Amino acid sequence: MPSAVKSAALDRQPASTTTRSRLGLTLTVLLLATFMTVANIFIVNVATPSIQLGLNASFSDVQFIISGYTLAFAVALIIGGRLGDRFGRKKMLIVGVAGFALASLFCGLSTSVGILTAARIIQGLSAALISPQVLSLIQVNYPPEKRGAVFGWYGATQGLAASTGQIIGGLLLQANPWDLEWRTIFFFSIPIGLFILSLTPFIPESNASDDTRFDWAGAALVAAGLMLLVYPLVQGQKEGWPPVLIFSLLLSFPVLTAFVWFEKRVQRNNRVPFMQVDLFRQRVFSAGMIVAFLLMSSQAAFFLITAYLLQLGLSFTALEAGVVLLPMGIGYFLASLLSSKTAGRIGSHVLTIGSILTASGYLLLAISVAMTGTEPSVIRWIPALVMLGVGQGFIAAPLTNIVLAKIQKSDVGSASGILMTGFQIAYAIGICLIGIVWLNGLRYHADLAGVRQAIAQNYTDTYILCLSLLAAYTAFLIPLVLVLVKNTESK
Repeated sequence: MPSAVKSAALDRQPASTTTRSRLGLTLTVLLLATFMTVANIFIVNVATPSIQLGLNASFSDVQFIISGYTLAFAVALIIGGRLGDRFGRKKMLIVGVAGFALASLFCGLSTSVGILTAARIIQGLSAALISPQVLSLIQVNYPPEKRGAVFGWYGATQGLAASTGQIIGGLLLQANPWDLEWRTIFFFSIPIGLFILSLTPFIPESNASDDTRFDWAGAALVAAGLMLLVYPLVQGQKEGWPPVLIFSLLLSFPVLTAFVWFEKRVQRNNRVPFMQVDLFRQRVFSAGMIVAFLLMSSQAAFFLITAYLLQLGLSFTALEAGVVLLPMGIGYFLASLLSSKTAGRIGSHVLTIGSILTASGYLLLAISVAMTGTEPSVIRWIPALVMLGVGQGFIAAPLTNIVLAKIQKSDVGSASGILMTGFQIAYAIGICLIGIVWLNGLRYHADLAGVRQAIAQNYTDTYILCLSLLAAYTAFLIPLVLVLVKNTESK
């Protein structure tokens, strides 16, 4: 009886003893940490040509500098979530932020491709410690009636980071303070990380563990399985899909199957598994994961092909390309903020509206690009970009709350890790699949035009094709969301 009372008290502790000011500081820390990790991805993407020139690197080297971060992020996310449950979410958040800031310093001081790649991998591992703690601390510190608004701010922060990241990167490269060139983009994260660390003493600690032994065998199995799965998806297109990568991709499935079997065995033996695989038996969680996969994979594909169209096809600068996407970011930001109030009026059908707007946004943008052609009159794209941003914001912000709402607090870290890992894997798959379509489309249109290299019209035609495919792809969100809404309302 005393242990049960103690456990209940621990679960209630954040909500009952944390003052309003502490909750405000906690939210500030969590949103700043989210902004730092998400914006970093887009800031670095803008600077890849400068990095390549500054380090005398090849294009493949620069691609691996980017993918190394994503790969480390994806592989370590579940581990990061479980470590937060076991050793304390605030403690792991501090370790992650400190590691991210230190890795950013090493990135900026790098003198070779190898050193920079290693530092980027450390950045990815640090981000994997940060992201699950953010979701877990939101879940345990805010009561259910407030989580919708908090997750709205969380989604808005992600949208703001994604939309402004490219602009920030472009501005830093253009300003070039102290002639640091590409190094400036990495030093940008250091003051943000130090500011976050200065606020962490004011946020409450939270964990869901006792003295049970950590499931290192399960962690090793899932890390190996995800490494075998994600690495080929990130590197396969670039390396031409050699047999070793195909074998690695195929081998990932039996390894992950063995992981599921092992975790069930651990649970049957009354031990604490590394990951609660039974979470996937919950319909809301499983359906939500599929919706998240479709959303994130299409979003990754969109940002990739849009960057290629604007910078290589239409000869925009990195800063100009970021400005073009700003209306989408504003729509995403506003929709994320309004999603909680909208959900309060129409319930989970806010996801239905978001799905319709997302698919329609891709289609409308394809029509708009067809109308403008190779002319730089991208102002005519604004309605479609706003629609696309609003649609994605109406899905992403409330989806996180819906997926985690029914999860027990003891499994929040594990569920958060699974959710965030799914995001990263979806990102890799989206880039892989759209990359195949994009390169083949450019080659096809170049052959039709009788030229050796793609010209602006080839880029535009291929972009319209890809947008049409994304519209069809995201149309599957609509029936999936309806299934999710039905199961949510039946609970």
